[in-house]
Amino acid sequence: MDVYNKNRDQNNSIHDEIREQNAKLKDAPLKEKLSYFKDYYLKTTIIIIIALIFLGNIAYTMITAPEDTGFAAFFFNDTGDSSSTAMLDEFVSYAGIDTKEHEAYIDATMNYNPEASDFDAYSGLEKSMAVISTGELDVIIGDSEAFDYFCKSECFPDITTVLPDDLMEQFKDKLYYYTNEETGETLPLGIYVTDSPKLNEYYYYVDKEPILGFLVNSNSMENAITFLRYLYTE
Repeated sequence: MDVYNKNRDQNNSIHDEIREQNAKLKDAPLKEKLSYFKDYYLKTTIIIIIALIFLGNIAYTMITAPEDTGFAAFFFNDTGDSSSTAMLDEFVSYAGIDTKEHEAYIDATMNYNPEASDFDAYSGLEKSMAVISTGELDVIIGDSEAFDYFCKSECFPDITTVLPDDLMEQFKDKLYYYTNEETGETLPLGIYVTDSPKLNEYYYYVDKEPILGFLVNSNSMENAITFLRYLYTE
C-alpha cells in the first residue's frame, strides 16, 4: 500500500524547482549565473571557506606546536608590562632553549589579594594549580602574600636541596623561610630577589620585595635554576 507522505511531496517540489532553475541557467548569460550564485550560494560559500581556514589553522598549530614546555614562570602582583616578551626573549637566548621544539613563557598577569573575594582574586590561583599539577610550571615569583599561599599548599621544596653549591653560597643570606602552621617546621622555600638586575631593568617589582621559588614537581628544574642565574646577569 502506498502511504501518503507529505514530506515526500515537499522534497519532490524542491527537487523539481532545483532542476527547473538549473535548466534555466544552463544557457543563461554569465552575468545571470553570477547573479544567481551571489543570491543563493555566496554566503554559504564564504562560511565554508572561513570554516576551512579556521580548521586549517588549528591543524597547523597542533602539528607545528612545540612538543613540551621547556620553561614556564608565573609572576604574581608584579608592576611590569605584562604584554612584553623582552625578558622571555632574552632568557631563552641565554638558556639556549629552542622555542621551535620547546614552549617557553612568562605569565606576568597573575594577581593575588587575600582580602579580595571576587572571581579575579582566585582565577590566577586556580590557573596556577592546574598548571602546577601537570609539572609544567617551573618558577613562581611574588610578594610574600602570594608566595605564602603556595608555601602553604606545599608547592615548593626546601630550596637548599635544589640549589647548586655556587648559588647556595651566593644566596645564603637571602633565603626566605616559611613556617608550616600545622607542623611548626621552618624551611627555606624561596629566595629574595629584590636586587635582581633583570627584574629591576624591566620594572617588574618596583618598591616591592619579590621572592622566587622553584616548583617541587618542575619538569625543567635545570632551566629554572638557569633562570635564577639569568636574573642576576648585568
